Amino acid sequence: MVSKGRLIGIVFGLFALVCLFATYDFSRGRTTDTDSPLIAEVLTASRAKECGRDATEIAAKYFPTGMGRAEAEQLLAQTVIKAPKPWFWKPIDENSTQADGDSVEALRTIKITAFGNQLLRIYLGFENGKVHKLAAEVVCRFE
Repeated sequence: MVSKGRLIGIVFGLFALVCLFATYDFSRGRTTDTDSPLIAEVLTASRAKECGRDATEIAAKYFPTGMGRAEAEQLLAQTVIKAPKPWFWKPIDENSTQADGDSVEALRTIKITAFGNQLLRIYLGFENGKVHKLAAEVVCRFE
């Protein structure tokens, strides 16, 4: 017959294995599901723990100087991911766009984990309705 102490030890050990698996699996984040080539390229170029990475060169391929404002805003609207469906945490998908005169700043979630998100911050400056300035970076938010 199994003693109470041994049974508690087995249950605790199984619980520790589940926690270890969940921590390892969700700290890496699920494979991001997106139709956006911009997000796919940024994720390919950056490492999982790389925060503060300059992504201007990659974003310049998709938002070239001289691109019209309407086209740029439409492309920003299409830059989204499909959030993972985890079983023990609720994903936070942070997407926002702020327009201020001749500039637009967009924040797009590119990777969601149980411990924080990776976001792509894009700044577009316009002159005469065309993209004149561009800056992009990968930022991390830890929950």
